[in-house]
Amino acid sequence: MKKNSFKTIHDELLKRIQRGDYRTGELLPTDLQLAAEFGVSRPTIARAFSMLVNDGLVGRKAGYGTFITRVPRSFHWNVGLIIPGLGETEIFEPICSKIAECFDREDVKFHWTSSSGTHASKRETALQLCRSCIEQKLDGVFFTPMEHEEDAETTNRQILRQLNDAHIQTVLLDRDVLPWPQQTPQDLVGIDNIQAGFVVARHLIDAGCKTFLFITAPVPATTVKLRIMGCREALLQSSFSPDSLRILETDISNPGSVADTIRRIQPDALVCANDATAASLMRSLIDKGTAIPEQLQISAFDDVRYASLLSVPLTTYRQPCDEIGTTAAATMLERLKNPSRSPRRISLKGELIVRQSTKEAVQ
Repeated sequence: MKKNSFKTIHDELLKRIQRGDYRTGELLPTDLQLAAEFGVSRPTIARAFSMLVNDGLVGRKAGYGTFITRVPRSFHWNVGLIIPGLGETEIFEPICSKIAECFDREDVKFHWTSSSGTHASKRETALQLCRSCIEQKLDGVFFTPMEHEEDAETTNRQILRQLNDAHIQTVLLDRDVLPWPQQTPQDLVGIDNIQAGFVVARHLIDAGCKTFLFITAPVPATTVKLRIMGCREALLQSSFSPDSLRILETDISNPGSVADTIRRIQPDALVCANDATAASLMRSLIDKGTAIPEQLQISAFDDVRYASLLSVPLTTYRQPCDEIGTTAAATMLERLKNPSRSPRRISLKGELIVRQSTKEAVQ
């Protein structure tokens, strides 16, 4: 063994601790005994023990010896994240927290994979996260494909290909890489966006609305397109004409300008792709004199924390974040245990939370 092999000795002692060779409070062999076993000097053993002390696994007491303070869990699998927009919305953090909670009861170590923060775009962030997962030799990854980015599909496909080449099992969260109805051969866990759109539109129809405007960012995400499909289906089933629903793809960085456009169109109902869009537009509409819900009823999707705290509390379709997290964790476990099984598409049902931005449904 090389003279300066304290790191090798540390790793070997850590392995012994993890597999249960020693119990908490038990004394380890002395420096002299280990020096003889590994064929190194006592100072080399002392350096290895110092690393274990820094790991929080052992304690050293003069005249007593080196003893175990904590036996770490050994993990059968390591799982990480590729979510470039993590932290931008309130949806993914509770989902991932629930995944971490579920894995805490299993033989899975959950890595809150993060990027260096120096990248100029979501594309670079996503690719860096992918490289990090591969370098860590993770067994599984939860991946939320990019959206609203140039060449997003190309980058998303590239990430899936790299994960597959590295033999990393992948579970998609919230959305697929391909536009509906195409599907990639990965498990996917999210809400039923068509049903969500249907429920929102059905509520607005019952509240007496006749004309509808759906607001979304340019190049809508697949999830948003599915919500629009659900809205259209609700209108068709209620014998509305196809032109009762208009779609406005617009940049809402200038909400005042978008509010002017909405006021010119004069819809009865405004359906926003998400709560953040609704909150931004609602403030501008109120400032310009639009009475909500008397003149315009507004609904959205997600039910983030501030949705109930807006000047007019927002009617919105709540995503079941805890259930999504629990289901995603279970799906990943099944995939890790049986990598060859057929992909599963799990669409969970959310709940419409009715608040003051829409009128009460007609009884």
